[in-house]
Amino acid sequence: MAEQEEDELVPDSDEALTSELQRQLRDLDLISNYSKDLRYSGMGLTIDASVRLRVELRAPLSSRA
Repeated sequence: MAEQEEDELVPDSDEALTSELQRQLRDLDLISNYSKDLRYSGMGLTIDASVRLRVELRAPLSSRA
């Protein structure tokens, strides 16, 4: 009986992996909307662009929806 309770607490690894991959794909789709702003970010972003992107992306990227 104890083994059955432990099994119920452990999430299905395939389901967890699928969920994580879906979350990452949603994040990439969201980030791709800002590709023009991010294209040359390797050379640095202006402070205004950095602040704007942080405000616009932080909550959606942090959500688990």
